[in-house]
Amino acid sequence: WTPEQETLRSFFGSTLVSILTLYKAISGGVDWQDISTPVMDQISPFAGVMFIMFNAFAVLVLLNLVTGVFVDGAMKLSRADKEMELLEKAYKLFRKSDEDQSGDITWEEFQTRLDSPEMTDFFEALEINLTRAHDLFHLIDNSNDGKLTLEELVAG
Repeated sequence: WTPEQETLRSFFGSTLVSILTLYKAISGGVDWQDISTPVMDQISPFAGVMFIMFNAFAVLVLLNLVTGVFVDGAMKLSRADKEMELLEKAYKLFRKSDEDQSGDITWEEFQTRLDSPEMTDFFEALEINLTRAHDLFHLIDNSNDGKLTLEELVAG
């Protein structure tokens, strides 16, 4: 065996050794050039190009997969944070708007708080214009009694 053939045999001597070599190539355990040069010189330039394309594809797929997992996790955390923030704003709005401490908010109580910072924060979190307050009130009033309970406000 020539030294070049010995190098090829050390990288591709059996199926298991070939799999290990490909794994090392995509994980950084072995430099691509150390493998691709003997493949191109001893087998064919096409085989060397195929080896490089395999590695490039595998690395890009793994990179995209890992990036996708992190982005998905971040999006889930962001969504959960926004929901928690909205619940806190709804609770704060309810507490401030229930002036008579009856456990529900009438349209009159709701309307008197329209200019309050709590109401502004709540509508901004919902991404709804304050001019639609009357529509929103009646939309989330599930019992149609003209009053909002905390449950209706939070669920709506």
